[in-house]
Amino acid sequence: MSIDDLEQRNKKTVRALLFLVFVMILFAVALIPLYDILCEITGINGKSKKSSSDLNYTVDLERTITLEFITSTGAGTHLQFKADRSAIKVHPGEVIKMNYSVTNNTKKRMLARARSSITPGPAAEYIKITECFCFENQTFEAGETKQLEVKMLVDPALPERYKRLTLGLTFYDTTK
Repeated sequence: MSIDDLEQRNKKTVRALLFLVFVMILFAVALIPLYDILCEITGINGKSKKSSSDLNYTVDLERTITLEFITSTGAGTHLQFKADRSAIKVHPGEVIKMNYSVTNNTKKRMLARARSSITPGPAAEYIKITECFCFENQTFEAGETKQLEVKMLVDPALPERYKRLTLGLTFYDTTK
């Protein structure tokens, strides 16, 4: 094998590897919107955009479930973020409203987005978030405090073994 043949093979290998890296980067960038679309279609991870009137559940007054609310911010996200209450008792099927307070602690305008999660994981399909600031980006002016709301309900079909559920919301700075 000549040196020219070896150089040609090496160039071909480098091109193939660079193309593979490019495809991997595109795939990684596409994962977030694809995940959001999948969650919206299936309603998993509390990303359902159905209105509470579409979900005509009968309230189960025989059962009470504790809903906990936790908040956090991603690294470098300078927001003060908290729920008005850390936990509430609810009956499956009733519409729940939870208010949150968010303050931009910077001297610059910030664009941020919240991501929701529900634990335990298998119970997520029974939590129907009908209105949430987490469905779209939020703009916070320097030093601004906003009151935001989440409307949700627990499907009465939630298995009896679930007595305590947690809705976690994490804000991430998306300004860049």
